[in-house]
Amino acid sequence: MSYKTILVHAEPGHTADRRVATAIALANTFDAALIGLGAEAFEPVYASGYAIADGAVYEAIRDRIDKDVPAAEQQFRSLTCGMKQPVFWVTGVQDPCSELVIHARAADLIVASRPAAGEGHAFAAACADLVMRAGLPVLITPDAGQSFEGHRVVVGWKNTREARVALTGAMPLLMGADEVVLIAITSEAEVDAQHAELDQVAQRLTRHGARVKCEVIAKARAGTAEDLERAADRHGADTIVIGAYAHSRVREWALGGMTEDFIASSSKYILMCH
Repeated sequence: MSYKTILVHAEPGHTADRRVATAIALANTFDAALIGLGAEAFEPVYASGYAIADGAVYEAIRDRIDKDVPAAEQQFRSLTCGMKQPVFWVTGVQDPCSELVIHARAADLIVASRPAAGEGHAFAAACADLVMRAGLPVLITPDAGQSFEGHRVVVGWKNTREARVALTGAMPLLMGADEVVLIAITSEAEVDAQHAELDQVAQRLTRHGARVKCEVIAKARAGTAEDLERAADRHGADTIVIGAYAHSRVREWALGGMTEDFIASSSKYILMCH
């Protein structure tokens, strides 16, 4: 079990450098092919009421895309130059999230990051939307900090479909880690039951060759997201694996509060599946 194809979106300039560097590190770790995606949505806004003015806007957007996508490829090629694994470049004319979902058919893992301040969905993929739509594990890079290593990984466990899917999606990462810490956050009354449950999950991972420790944490007022962040700090982990919990709203899907907190603020690498 391994990741053999990594997919990452790349913008022009240096915005995507950290994201692409993480994808390269994973490709090197798993001897995987790397697919870079250049995508920018064409979204003209016709509001002037004058065809000449609207035509000028149309041409300006088209010119921008015609410049941005080749520039993104040039930066991607410069970052991946010298890689031993196969490197591919694909392009699309929809928003990056939609194009990543389309090209997920060819990948085992997607590397993403939070959009830079001011970047709209036409230029960058929103992590929450991508996690919900991809059908693949998505590794979200932090805005700053150390480069990806994955030697120590914290897994936020709850016996739900989402957590089980995330655990399976993260399996190649867990098998290669020096230490995996299964964390259950529960009430004081359920601590003993959670220990027995974690032992079963640990046995499954151990059979795959993972080196596993278990820890049960009583719920704190700070919330689950902060509890897991502190646990990762305590164990020296740079990566947290959690399920992406969602709830249905009228005509849309939205992530639950804990998942949104992680995406918005975590200082760790986060692997999510839904």
